[in-house]
Amino acid sequence: MRPLTFGSLCKQISLCLGLIVFMSGCGLTIQQKAALDQFATATHDLSVAAQTEFQKSRQDVIEMNRLRLELGDPTADVAKLDSLLTLDRTRDRIVALQALADYGGLLNKLVGTVPEGELLEASNTFVGNLKQVKGVTLTDQEAEGIGRAVAAVGGLYVEYKRATAVRQVVETAHTPVLTMIDLLKKDFDPNSDFWNAGYRHTALDLRGHAASIAGSVPVNDLASKQSVQRAKTLAEENMIRFTAISMQIAALATTLSDAQKNLRLVLNPSELNVQSIDQLTTQVREFKAIYSLLRNESPR
Repeated sequence: MRPLTFGSLCKQISLCLGLIVFMSGCGLTIQQKAALDQFATATHDLSVAAQTEFQKSRQDVIEMNRLRLELGDPTADVAKLDSLLTLDRTRDRIVALQALADYGGLLNKLVGTVPEGELLEASNTFVGNLKQVKGVTLTDQEAEGIGRAVAAVGGLYVEYKRATAVRQVVETAHTPVLTMIDLLKKDFDPNSDFWNAGYRHTALDLRGHAASIAGSVPVNDLASKQSVQRAKTLAEENMIRFTAISMQIAALATTLSDAQKNLRLVLNPSELNVQSIDQLTTQVREFKAIYSLLRNESPR
């Protein structure tokens, strides 16, 4: 073995420094990071809002069916107040949307500077929840690929490793994410026989029964008249609100799908086009404001 001379030592140090600079310079650009952060935040916010709407619309259905029961509708069943929008159907949708929110959360952390443990936890949570989504397939090999790419980031802020992990997550999750977005769109599409149809059916049943008994209520029975009118008003108000929310979510699902399809192009500096992501960010921000008004709750 040749003795290590001062000159050769300097050469090795220069090579190492050059490698470090190269590795640091192969990461994401400022524009890519900003686009990814916007996409991830919008995806997370839409997913959380949609989860809330599934829960609240199910409660609407229970309330409308309970009112049908109080008004003496013979087709109402106290054991099936959540008929059409059951707990199982709701849970399946919440699981899918939580995985979608976790996808956004993981991307947010990958373009940030969070500690290694937090990054690994986000990765494990996303993969674990994604595997629970019905209609979505994630092989063990794909799951391990995501885990390895995220784990490789380690505790060091090495740009190229984070960029590699982002690309691995986006590529592997692409098809499952599009599937979950499509399921969300179908649920709120008034022309599809999914969640929207179940909600409409319940509101129409309540309104129809209230109309059918309105003429038989005695003139001096003010309590019954008020109950019938409340049923009519509730059914109408619920449908107006739910229709407005459904239109917003269905449109946002289309925009989110387009943004996800363009996300891989965003990761290529030569094809950086963030128009779809900017549109998604704007629409989600507007939806959050509208949704808080329609559901009478404080914006998140």
